[in-house]
Amino acid sequence: MSRVFLFEQTVLPGWIDYNGHMRDSYYGLVFSLAVDALQDEVGFDAAYRQRTGCTIYLPEDHKFYLREIRQGARVRAETWVLDCNAKRFHLHLRMLVAAKTAAVAEFMELHLRQHPEPGACPMPPGIAALLRAARATPEDISGLPHRARPMGLIG
Repeated sequence: MSRVFLFEQTVLPGWIDYNGHMRDSYYGLVFSLAVDALQDEVGFDAAYRQRTGCTIYLPEDHKFYLREIRQGARVRAETWVLDCNAKRFHLHLRMLVAAKTAAVAEFMELHLRQHPEPGACPMPPGIAALLRAARATPEDISGLPHRARPMGLIG
């Protein structure tokens, strides 16, 4: 059964640019925080990173900016797991303001050990199973807006 992971944040005054709307880099921050929330929920939390020396890196992302976001707006990020394998997971994120899509992103996340030498490594079986169980259905995927070009796991 597919699952949508949720994250909410209020747009802070320091995030606003000279045009009076949220600076592009802060769209990325909101998406990044949404991925952190997903990671904490499935078990890639601070305790996991400390215990294992493993973490998640973002080797590729694509963003679409669809509407301006103003200071004080409440943004909601919805995250879908599109696919995953032993070392990677592909996410689709949608940022909404007042139920309207403001931005869309796709992220390819990679599980890495940091020590003794950095390198990609398989995720723990339990976390991999949670990600597999959360994968979006083909029907869900076909309805997602602004899909990025293929990123390695699915097109």
